[in-house]
Amino acid sequence: MQTIMLVDDDPIFRSMISSYLQKLDFDVMEAGDGLEALQLLRDHVPDLIICDLNMPIMSGIELVEEVSWQFPMLPMIVVSATEDMSDVARVLRFGIKDFLTKPITKLDHFTDAIKTTLDESQNNPSVVRDFSSQWFRVDSSGVVAEETELYWHLNHLKDNTVTARDLLHALQPERDTQQGDWKCSYLILQSSENMPLVFDYSWLMDGRFAFYLVDSSAGGDNGVGTALLVRALFNDFLRTRKRCHSDLKDLAEAIEKGIGCTQCADPIPAIFGIADMVEGTISILPAGIKSNWMQQGKNQAIEMGIKLGEGCTKNFVTSDLPMKKGGELVLSELGVRSFKLSIKNTNS
Repeated sequence: MQTIMLVDDDPIFRSMISSYLQKLDFDVMEAGDGLEALQLLRDHVPDLIICDLNMPIMSGIELVEEVSWQFPMLPMIVVSATEDMSDVARVLRFGIKDFLTKPITKLDHFTDAIKTTLDESQNNPSVVRDFSSQWFRVDSSGVVAEETELYWHLNHLKDNTVTARDLLHALQPERDTQQGDWKCSYLILQSSENMPLVFDYSWLMDGRFAFYLVDSSAGGDNGVGTALLVRALFNDFLRTRKRCHSDLKDLAEAIEKGIGCTQCADPIPAIFGIADMVEGTISILPAGIKSNWMQQGKNQAIEMGIKLGEGCTKNFVTSDLPMKKGGELVLSELGVRSFKLSIKNTNS
């Protein structure tokens, strides 16, 4: 029998969910706060933890962080009534497999989230995946299985535009990142009232720096879903191909394949790039956003091309632009918004 630890300071909620889980043939451990949960973990490690965020003594956020360090392979689901998207984004970065909102009105959705998380943990115990991949059920080949999509997450975000906007803002990565002598920093200037430009990046095993940017405001009703899907496919593509050379067109093709598999995503303006710190070059694939690469007083314009989702792999890849000491990628024609990615060799 599989064991689920339920961590919540509300005894009524705990009692209700515990009874429901027991009817599903789960053994249930209960804790009223994060500290009590950690004490229970000393004697028995469950198959899954379900926890609230707002609790006394030790909050759910502190518990998630601690469990992610002590038990990195232990899956967790957050069930919370919080409206603070910065809190949600913070726990999602620590490897939370799913986030559900209180009150739980659809128990079948709750059950599906539990079963899918447990199946993923059992079948791929060593895989650390971005939470968006869980929402879209992206498989190892990058295919989005439409019949198992978690539509209620995306429908919730569609119906709550402020929540959706705040989540995308909160999910932006750290502004500065460094590996060896190379430092990368980005700056986005935009209104907090609008759907944002969404940026993400990843350092590859060979020291290269991969990144993308999408304009979620130009994705229509599915702008948020598309931005989250791009995030999922970007991370899964790099995770599965981290030991081989990742090509920009292969990346774009995988993402376009995912967009074509779901009704929750539409074509969207984007741009992709990979900076090679060893060679001192950068390559850019436009997908509906115009940009300029500026390096040592020289300006290379990169036309916007076809949007992501409409065949952007037909666009020309501007390859091997010089980057010996660094440079800046600046986006233009974005109205009142602006974006700049600065790459610098700190040893030069």
